[in-house]
Amino acid sequence: MTALNDIADALRRWPLWLWFAQQDIKSRYRGSLLGPIWLVLNLGILVSALSLIYATIFGLPIEVYTPHVGTGFIAWWFISGMLVDSCTAFTANAQIIRNMPLPIGIHVLRVLARQTVLMLHNMIVYLVIAVSFAIWPNANTLLVFVGYALVATLLFSSGICLAIICARYRDVPHIVASIVQVVMFVTPIMFLKDMLQKRIYIANVNPFYHMIEAIRAPLLGQNPEPITWVFLIGANVAAALAALYLVKRTGHRVPYLV
Repeated sequence: MTALNDIADALRRWPLWLWFAQQDIKSRYRGSLLGPIWLVLNLGILVSALSLIYATIFGLPIEVYTPHVGTGFIAWWFISGMLVDSCTAFTANAQIIRNMPLPIGIHVLRVLARQTVLMLHNMIVYLVIAVSFAIWPNANTLLVFVGYALVATLLFSSGICLAIICARYRDVPHIVASIVQVVMFVTPIMFLKDMLQKRIYIANVNPFYHMIEAIRAPLLGQNPEPITWVFLIGANVAAALAALYLVKRTGHRVPYLV
């Protein structure tokens, strides 16, 4: 039960990893006039450009396409950012890990907290979209908290696995970054799932689609499909078991690997 205790101890120290995340964001935007607002502006420009171009190409109503792509990218940047940054969660904090006896899970929670704060900044774009296209909150909107909790838990477990593996094999972060770039183009973010028609199974077997949909659908006032909830629950169990196994087997070696 040592691995479980390590993760539980990391969760209990939430003020520490929240403070680390806050310092990361301040450091990233130090010297910038607008700070995190640049991230919001980038997303807003991207969504506007894609809406004008792709809605015209695909012949889709802009009131359907813009909310879809906007909320899709909000979820995607959170998910992809968490996966990519988790790869260096240990190696980037080597000095802290070597000199301070902290639970290793803290460093992954630090990444999760940082990406969550950045996603909350991007919610400004969602609010603009919601007001512009009259997307008003309803009962389904509350499911965004359930969706976020399931996705965040899955990303935390996956992040621990990636952090440990990448501390041992330094080429893996590059592989993960490349995979994430490719996955974006085969996941229904810039296109609608229904556009796949007979190949709709491509979305149904895509784990990234279900993670995005668990956040996107409630934001659009919709209830995610049952298959999305089933996938997230099953994936959480599998990822948690994998994380506990790796922490138990390799967690004590992390200070020597970094």
